[in-house]
Amino acid sequence: MRNLSVILSVLVGGWLVSGAARADDTNLPRTHLGLFEAQTGRVIIKGTADIGLLSVNAGVVSVQCREARDAAGGSQVLGVIVGLKAGNHPEDNAILDYDELDSVLQGVDYISKANYSVTSLPGFDAVYITRDALRIAAHSSNKSPGTIVFFLQSGSGGQTRLSLTPSQFAQFLSLIQQARTRLDSLYKRG
Repeated sequence: MRNLSVILSVLVGGWLVSGAARADDTNLPRTHLGLFEAQTGRVIIKGTADIGLLSVNAGVVSVQCREARDAAGGSQVLGVIVGLKAGNHPEDNAILDYDELDSVLQGVDYISKANYSVTSLPGFDAVYITRDALRIAAHSSNKSPGTIVFFLQSGSGGQTRLSLTPSQFAQFLSLIQQARTRLDSLYKRG
């Protein structure tokens, strides 16, 4: 009986340690699309469609639709790729899963309307973070009181941060809406 207890303790302890290591592994994909595309031993077909580019003061924001299919099984996963490129640095990409697009669009819409009335304190931050750690935010400016600054920041792998004007932020929202519309047509066919 005592040996069984020791064996169970070792097994459970090893399971907890290995599970914790996997949970903390930042190299693992955080999205359904990322996990699907990372499968081994299968042919995965990736289709992309450019939705648009948005030039901002120090870089470029790109939005693409992505469809990934298993060639053998025919299963399909859809998403949006948001690319952030600042200057000569490599582009950082964030994946938005199809099933999180409603929440992302609601978050971006809320943030686009954020103003000083969201809190009774003099400064504010309104932040939405996607599964793949893309930060979509607005905050009050310390440098220009009364001004609201919008930005996008990658978090998965890189730390590219791009500031957007209110007009550019509205264009970003429009690009995500266009991508959603394009994916809706694929989802209904798939």
